[in-house]
Amino acid sequence: MSRMDHDPTSRTSFGCPSDILEKLDEIADREDVSRSKKLRELVRREVEAKGDLEGPTPVLPDNERLSKAYRTLHDRAHAPYKNNPRVKLETAKNKLYSNETPKSAVLDEIIKPLENLGYLSVWPGNQHVWVIVPPMQYTDGEDIVESAEKATA
Repeated sequence: MSRMDHDPTSRTSFGCPSDILEKLDEIADREDVSRSKKLRELVRREVEAKGDLEGPTPVLPDNERLSKAYRTLHDRAHAPYKNNPRVKLETAKNKLYSNETPKSAVLDEIIKPLENLGYLSVWPGNQHVWVIVPPMQYTDGEDIVESAEKATA
C-alpha cells in the first residue's frame, strides 16, 4: 500500500452507543492513536483470529464473553495432565479478570459456566487447583472433529 496504513476508498459506517464510543476514544487517546486507527486495529485482530473461513470452525460457547474466555484459557493452558492441557486456577483468574469481571467473580461468572457447558473442568491438586482445558473441538460444517489437523486430513 501507499504511505497510509489503510485503503481510504473503502469505508464503513455503523451506529454505536455514545458511552461505548467515549470509552473507545479514551482508550485511543491513552494509546496516542485516532479512533479510526483503533477501530482498524480491532477489526484486523478479529479477522486474524476468526478469518480462516476455509478451515474447520472451532466449537465455542454462544456467549461472546465465555467464548473469549475459553479461547484465552485454551491458549494459556500448557501443563499436561492425562493428555489434556491445564492451567492453575489462580493463573486463569489473572488472565480473565477485567473491569467487567473482577478477579473475585471470575470463578462464578466465567469458569463455572464454562465447566457447566463442558468446555473445561476444575480439579484440586496436591498444591494447586487446576483448570483442565481439553483440546478444542472443531466442526467441518457437519461433524465434530477432534482437532484442526484431523479435519484437514
